[in-house]
Amino acid sequence: MSVEDPKKDADRRITIWPQWLATCTLSLAAIGSGLANGWTSPYLAQLTSTEASMPLRLTDSEASWVASLLNLGRLVGALLSALCQEYIGRKKVLLLAGIPLITSWIFSIFATTVMWLHISRFCSGIGSGMMWAALSLYLSEIADPKIRGSLISMNVNASSVGMFLGNAMGPYLSMEMFGYVSLVPSILFMILFSLIPESPYHYLLHGDIDKAEASLKWFRREADVKAEMRDLQEFVDGAETNIFLKLKEFLMPSNLKKPLVIIGIYVFSYVSGYSALYSYAEIILTKGRITITPSLVVTILGFCMIVAGSTATLLVDKLGRKCLLIMSSVGTSISLALLGLHFHFLSLEYDPNTLTWLPIIALLTLNLSMSSGLLPIPSTLLGEMFTANMKNMATLCVSSSNALLSFASAKSYQPFLDLVGEKFVYWTYSICVLFSVPYVYFLIPETMGKSLIEIQRSIKK
Repeated sequence: MSVEDPKKDADRRITIWPQWLATCTLSLAAIGSGLANGWTSPYLAQLTSTEASMPLRLTDSEASWVASLLNLGRLVGALLSALCQEYIGRKKVLLLAGIPLITSWIFSIFATTVMWLHISRFCSGIGSGMMWAALSLYLSEIADPKIRGSLISMNVNASSVGMFLGNAMGPYLSMEMFGYVSLVPSILFMILFSLIPESPYHYLLHGDIDKAEASLKWFRREADVKAEMRDLQEFVDGAETNIFLKLKEFLMPSNLKKPLVIIGIYVFSYVSGYSALYSYAEIILTKGRITITPSLVVTILGFCMIVAGSTATLLVDKLGRKCLLIMSSVGTSISLALLGLHFHFLSLEYDPNTLTWLPIIALLTLNLSMSSGLLPIPSTLLGEMFTANMKNMATLCVSSSNALLSFASAKSYQPFLDLVGEKFVYWTYSICVLFSVPYVYFLIPETMGKSLIEIQRSIKK
């Protein structure tokens, strides 16, 4: 008579659809954030054009601020998120993030001056900063280890869906109508996510074991959660809720290493210039003198990001984090080199009609490469690599640095372009991002398939 393995039996009973339901609900907020990013490419091109019929006109300097103010707002949002998470929990912070996102679209709808546009972008940044600082932690805490990477990658990809929708709608809708449409996902998110439970980790950190167990049962359904509750209790054991004591412990050199490693990955993501290139995509294609309508190409690029992000969602828990990061870095470097080559050919007075395919292929492979690794994987690692005591401070540190890096990348693009020209800008980005390959290979730990407590044991070893 055969005896079934109890562990296998328990694994079989684990139900994952509630985790996917929570992720899909969160994706509405990610789409709202993506719409704010996707707004930039079509409307900056129109607001700086002398031919488009728009309620106001922007200079290159004003357009640069519109493109980059969102990232300054993200810094403020990350700070607010870290301060609030300790006391009110991940769920309430995520819900609060919907308020500035909704406010930003209201300002955009009624914008008649550059100042209102600046305020709108800054509010979008606050909402995005609050959301992304809490989202990875929330998903890492509710997810089964076998699908944790996929859940986090899915929401990064949902942001790509928002950017695609923004690029697709921008050429055909007025700024006012775009704002009305973009209000929908944020409002739906706040309604639906209010029905999803808080992370069990938050309850355990505050000593509420009954609520933690009820939350875990909601996400696991039929599974016996006693064993997992013991693991969670071990993970949060000794964790402080006082943010100043956490800060003191976080600043110890031994604890600073891990967030600095994560920040390093984000540095490579932003020295690729991707945040600036996406904002200026339509303008870049126009300067590249392609024979196809630039707005159509940008829409296709946005769709390709969704495909690449979906692929990453499927593969991140099969191929691993390091493999996808290395492939993404190599592909990004090659793409940027090709984009620089296109502008080099134009400077040699080659016929632009014969070169139309080159910038399109370059931007296509750039979007595919970034969306399959350098965009989603750092968020996954951020949710996985830290102890319960260090999670919030690490997220604050990484999210703040991320916002500053994104702002610097977007704001420096135009001055850098004016200084050295297109080809040298893209070749510089290409060389810089290539250095991420040895960085990832030697410094990034593989966390695929491990529980949060197993990851900490592995890092300690």
